[in-house]
Amino acid sequence: QLEENGDEELVCPFALNLLKEIREYQNMHGLKHDDFQRYRQYCTRRLHRLYKGLKFLHGGKKFSNKKISPELFVKDVRYMHIILMRAERAWAYAMDLKQFANTESRKQVHLISKLKKAVIYAGELHDNCVALKCDATTQLEAKAYHHYMTGMLLFEQSNWQNALLSFNAAQKIYNRLADAVEEGSLYRAKTDEMGPKVQYCLYNIQSMGIEKIQGGEGEEIFKELDHIIATKATKATHTVREIKWEGKCFTIADDEIKILMVQMEDNIQLAKECSSPEKRLELYEEILSSCRDITQLIKKSDKLDNGELTTDYFAYLRITNTVDRFLVMAQQVCDKLKGVVETRPGSKIARPEDLVRLYDIILQNYADLKDITSLDKDGEAYQLIDVNTLFYRTQRCFYIAECHLGQSNWLNAIVLYDKCNEHIAQSLAAAQAFKSSKQQAMCSELQLLSKQIYSQRCSAHASAFLQTQDTLEEETKEKSPTDKIKMLADSLEEFDLTRNANELPTIATLPPDFQTIPPKPTFFDISLNHIEFPNLDERVEKESSGLSSFTKWIWGR
Repeated sequence: QLEENGDEELVCPFALNLLKEIREYQNMHGLKHDDFQRYRQYCTRRLHRLYKGLKFLHGGKKFSNKKISPELFVKDVRYMHIILMRAERAWAYAMDLKQFANTESRKQVHLISKLKKAVIYAGELHDNCVALKCDATTQLEAKAYHHYMTGMLLFEQSNWQNALLSFNAAQKIYNRLADAVEEGSLYRAKTDEMGPKVQYCLYNIQSMGIEKIQGGEGEEIFKELDHIIATKATKATHTVREIKWEGKCFTIADDEIKILMVQMEDNIQLAKECSSPEKRLELYEEILSSCRDITQLIKKSDKLDNGELTTDYFAYLRITNTVDRFLVMAQQVCDKLKGVVETRPGSKIARPEDLVRLYDIILQNYADLKDITSLDKDGEAYQLIDVNTLFYRTQRCFYIAECHLGQSNWLNAIVLYDKCNEHIAQSLAAAQAFKSSKQQAMCSELQLLSKQIYSQRCSAHASAFLQTQDTLEEETKEKSPTDKIKMLADSLEEFDLTRNANELPTIATLPPDFQTIPPKPTFFDISLNHIEFPNLDERVEKESSGLSSFTKWIWGR
């Protein structure tokens, strides 16, 4: 966005707090623990995301170095972040090499070459800010950043006098900016950070016997700083962004939030116009990343009047774009299931279970939308949440039925198809109350789904019947010959599809079959143990003993 004055000069409306952004990046990505390698890797990843989002690529197989001109900043301010990240990456690489420079001489050479790159990128950043006529604060911060990087390079080259001049110029700018703006503690902390290096430069200069240092910044820099102080109170009110949502109005004055909002709105528009699912998913990733960054800035900012309303607004945007992202993924899976898109070799095969999982996530996001306190429960947006919840619950139920159908659970599939018809009736009744094109498209899609459910239910019913008949045939084959002869009176509650005359049921058998009857009961005599019999020993003949018995034994008698 640009403004055009009477002299036909382009003025950049964006004001970037460079030092604040750099501090946040450094603290969040490793420099709290002096992990320069981690911060360098973060800068590399962020650069790749910026290149991809801006389509600022450097050729395919052959590298072609593209320069960033001021005209590109007119299109998108993210080009400024590219230069800043390049400088930060080179500086972080140099500081990482410095930890090993005392033991390896080649590391020192590599360190100086990286700092030279950082100085070049910092100078390019300052030149572009001046060419774009950014506000005075941004230009001076870019100038101080360039002086700081130059001082770091000269410090490592042991050029103490020029390093001291660069550090002093950066300190002067930061000290006056601390008095000119409200958040001056950040600039003072940066000035204190350069203090030990300034003292070391003075010590080495005194050791060399140099008493007077020539050079340095003139009084022009102080005139610019005084101009900032004079114009700070009379800042134009048109820089405030006004947003109306749910019948409420709130303003956003933070420049960083406004920049992220412009990027997010552009990406939302591109996502709506894009036809490629892969590119749309990439755009939604950038949109959600911008929403997360805005939420963090809102939590840190103390200038917002309606903090809760602003937070709820961006939470609403984040959740709705999350739903749109998952809908794109669901459409991809649905196209693969229908055969509209061919599955690539080696890629995952689409299944109805994947759609069930995606619709579960979508329904959970709609449940989170209803928890936003700033939404008017009697408003149209809140009612649309209920309509969309019913619609996607119907889709989820249908694909659960498809899962059971694929697993040959015919009865469960039939029950779920009936449940889908109930959901469709409820969804149509709710959607017909709205006359928007989206709701009308939803109604037509539900009618198509109803026809598909009817055909799938008939298929499941026929498959269940055939499975029942196959089971009966298997049971008939396993029966013994006696089981096949079944009386008609015993099979009145059973249905059997007879195919020939031999399988007709038997009405009666002649002669009748023998039937088992209970036998005559047997009584056991258990009283014998309790009867006392008389003693008959007297009546038994006693055997004679003596010679006669001996002779009988001899003759075998």
